[in-house]
Amino acid sequence: MSGQGGHGRVPGQVRRERGGRHGAEYPRRVTAAVAALLLLAATACSAARTPGRGTGSGTGSAAAPARAGGPTKPPPDRPQVTFPWAPGRPQLGMNVYWIDDPRDSDEVVRAKARRAADYLVTVDANSVTLSFPFYTAGPRASSVRVTSSTPSPHRVGIALEELRRSGLRTTLRPLLDEKSLLAAGPRNWRGSIEPTDRDAWFASYSTFLTPYLKAARTAGATTFVVGAELSSLEGDPRWRGLVGKAEQLFGREISYAVNWDSYVRRPTRMPVDHLGIDAYFPLQVSDEASVRTLAAGWNRWLDQRSAGPLVGIAFAEVGLPAENGAYRHPAAWGSTEGRPLNLAVQQRWFTAACQVARQRKMAGLYWWKVDFHEDPVRADPAKDRHDSFVGRPGEDAIQSCFSAWGSSAR
Repeated sequence: MSGQGGHGRVPGQVRRERGGRHGAEYPRRVTAAVAALLLLAATACSAARTPGRGTGSGTGSAAAPARAGGPTKPPPDRPQVTFPWAPGRPQLGMNVYWIDDPRDSDEVVRAKARRAADYLVTVDANSVTLSFPFYTAGPRASSVRVTSSTPSPHRVGIALEELRRSGLRTTLRPLLDEKSLLAAGPRNWRGSIEPTDRDAWFASYSTFLTPYLKAARTAGATTFVVGAELSSLEGDPRWRGLVGKAEQLFGREISYAVNWDSYVRRPTRMPVDHLGIDAYFPLQVSDEASVRTLAAGWNRWLDQRSAGPLVGIAFAEVGLPAENGAYRHPAAWGSTEGRPLNLAVQQRWFTAACQVARQRKMAGLYWWKVDFHEDPVRADPAKDRHDSFVGRPGEDAIQSCFSAWGSSAR
């Protein structure tokens, strides 16, 4: 993303959807029991089909399938969230992004979800947003579609159920992939689509959402994000019918994620229960800026829309590459890979964002991102892509944020 030309996410979006770095690392406090379960999940994955690739590590309540004729051993208890979410308590969240691998069996999907849950619990998260891609043919297309990279509703249900077993509050969020948009022009992004036939687009989108709304309800999800960063379509009267149908099918909270620039530029007219903000606004400060300076910048940006508490609104995404110049281009991850690694830049940004979210009494904060296929024990903080926070001081800032916020909300 760049902030140029009034656009929100542009270049940075592609980087996050192509997966980014590989590998992640549990904090040092992970117990030997959890580490031992890596072997359990690896066995399940190997039996399923994929030896040595993306195996899970959790302590889930469902054991791996026994070999024919072999005994079934109950798995040990799995780690649970430290600060369980309840209405009125903060959502201490992470985004998990999932581009499906059709070669993964359902059991491998379960193991990977378990591994992600175990990692989130170790950094004191109590909430998770599971995001996945859907597609369109171009910026003027009047329909959306799925591909082999889109997890099926059945597999989404498996993952959501597994995440919930650790006590995590779960949200499901479809996210329009931008590769076909950028192929038609470098300034296209999901927030600039202009379907030739809006009636047809909304009908197609509703048809796409229907089985995922049903799967999310069956899996016990708390929130369904009916749209994310679709700036050019915000306020369209057709949303009312689509959201009404979503409410009937899902029966729980319906949300929408607005891009940072749209949030401060105009009222967000969406008929949903709650609003999230994908917060990647640029701040023109030096790489040495203090947390206090950064927090003041966050507040100035939010004050463009409204001052004071933001009850009922969450930061749906907060992320920043650990590199020089990142404050001025928070989501331009792919275009800045040549800049020097700067771990303190990311840590201070995260600390400031958390302070502001708490001071403004926001509903919560979700960091971007953990990749569904990443193995958290294989992080390389010195060599991983700069947008990663796993195993770096940024991760420490996240855990400190969640621990302090969760403790104070009890």
